[in-house]
Amino acid sequence: MKTSEINKDILKVYSNYNHAHNSFVDIWKQLLLFTPRWWLGFILSTLPWILWWKFHNRKFTGDLLRAGFFMAIVCLVLDSIGLQFSLWIYPYNMFPFITGYFPWDLTLLPVSVMFMIEFKPKWSPWLKGVIYAVLAAFIGEPIAMALDLYIPVHWSNLYSFPIYILLFLLSNKVAKSKKLNSSFE
Repeated sequence: MKTSEINKDILKVYSNYNHAHNSFVDIWKQLLLFTPRWWLGFILSTLPWILWWKFHNRKFTGDLLRAGFFMAIVCLVLDSIGLQFSLWIYPYNMFPFITGYFPWDLTLLPVSVMFMIEFKPKWSPWLKGVIYAVLAAFIGEPIAMALDLYIPVHWSNLYSFPIYILLFLLSNKVAKSKKLNSSFE
């Protein structure tokens, strides 16, 4: 196949995608923007950060933010992959141009991992990872499902459980890495 034919086919796909996205933005503006679930998303996007800022130990701000930003980036990437493979959907996106659920990826998971890293710093990271995974997979996800914020299509929170453990362990490592000048023990 010639490069020009490939480019033409790819342009057609992008054109279809652009049309579908524009339709989605129109529906989002008409049916979702400023609804009660949109406002819930707004509160879930801001309140945890305010609480974290108020209650975290300022001595560890940089380390915790590094772990939280790491978690946010990884969650956005994994969420985007899951959405592309139709493993789940978010019917009440805060923004039509962010593929994942903004409050979940950029607030709830990162802030909760920062709190969990800071909580009981001498505890085993594995134990804390399991606790974190139980809270996220078996409490957080079902609550989001009950509120119709998250609909698993080809996914189970059982699949999420080991992923949350791994994400906690990696975020904990990022926060406490001596190579990154961590002030954690």
